[in-house]
Amino acid sequence: MDIRFRGWIATLIFIPGIQSAVAGADRVYTQPWYDFLDQSEMTLSLKNYWARLSEDETESRKVHNAWGQGAEVSFHSGDIAGILGADVTWTKAVKLAASDYFDTRGVLYDSRHQSNKRSAAGYQKFTQRNLRLQYKFADTDLKARVGWMPLKNFGVITASRRLSLTSYSGWYGDISYNNYWLQGGIMKKSMSRSSPENVQFMGNDRQTIRSLSTIDLRRFDKQLELSYAWGESRNYLSRHILQGTLKPTDSLALNAQVYLTRALAQYRAMPAVYRDFDGQAQHYTLEALTNSNDWQTRWSVSYTSAPKRDKVGTYPYHMSKNSRGTFNGMSKAGNDYNRDRETVLSGMVGYQLTPEINSGFIGTVARFSYQSVPVTTGELNFFTRWNPARKLLSNLSVSTMFGPGWSYKTGSGKTPVLKEGRFQRANSFAGELVAEYKFGLY
Repeated sequence: MDIRFRGWIATLIFIPGIQSAVAGADRVYTQPWYDFLDQSEMTLSLKNYWARLSEDETESRKVHNAWGQGAEVSFHSGDIAGILGADVTWTKAVKLAASDYFDTRGVLYDSRHQSNKRSAAGYQKFTQRNLRLQYKFADTDLKARVGWMPLKNFGVITASRRLSLTSYSGWYGDISYNNYWLQGGIMKKSMSRSSPENVQFMGNDRQTIRSLSTIDLRRFDKQLELSYAWGESRNYLSRHILQGTLKPTDSLALNAQVYLTRALAQYRAMPAVYRDFDGQAQHYTLEALTNSNDWQTRWSVSYTSAPKRDKVGTYPYHMSKNSRGTFNGMSKAGNDYNRDRETVLSGMVGYQLTPEINSGFIGTVARFSYQSVPVTTGELNFFTRWNPARKLLSNLSVSTMFGPGWSYKTGSGKTPVLKEGRFQRANSFAGELVAEYKFGLY
């Protein structure tokens, strides 16, 4: 921002306060702008993230390793006259260690875009800087934001976090009334979770996509939640998402998800080598979740349809390059189980070992056919999360996950390389360790 404008802003903000102080101290507290600072919050988060993958899907065995330390300062203002506020988040990440192919872990910045360890670097950026508006009358709430912001499960767009969050530049608004909620927005640019670069959305062929647009309608109460989302990466992909959750008891939830994606003109014009599917792709999921006493479970069955001529097509989770797509199914795991005509069974079992420690496993097994050859894949991951109860450490969390995976050799994309009428097995082992500490500055 030009320093002249900063000066004018400071003048507009602080001179009324000085005048009020002269007139009488009690009046300061009645000024609407005073709430901007008086009701503001600032937090500091320190996060250490290590992630490693060893796999041999393409050629010889590759190790993808990344380790970084992050610090994040977030400012959330009060609202001027209950209407206008601001959010600012600054993130700093430092490289601790990296191998070739480190960028697949999403932890460190690929500064030279070469995916080798010499290209690994830390970064700093303003992840969030936006103005927010809100207004309430009767049972209706109106909200809006403009600027850079993270968006979690916002229509067909979402954010992912490592040392920082994915963030988007644009605007959005929402209106809520009783049990109904409608939101929508348009995004123009993004910043990756592991990069300080402001980038445009692109297709798989790296052609520019001008914007992402989305709307999201939800109805929710204690026993039933329904949502419908539509979105489009301009002239590239169109998507519909339908989700419903039924809670017949306090300890049981039944969930259904439908994802429908259609290719638009820019996508259809790409050479086949860049396309995930030819014309349309769908993904369907049914889930059951239980939570009783110290046990938590989640079970899922999924199916994908994503035809592609002479290749194994896939359902694209994201609406473009440089964006993240809303997807809540368990088939998006350590590996991605989104191949054409693939059936996936997934399960999660967690147990509260102590008031501070939760542990368990997540498993997935999948099956599809290529040229009449059945192909099976899967993975099994063990996890532990520690949240200390001690007051001094109450804002600390430490989590770890590790386990093996079974896939197949590929030539390009998700298409298996067959040898003597059989697919060739590929094995992997992945792990991550995350420690995070948060505390309020004021």
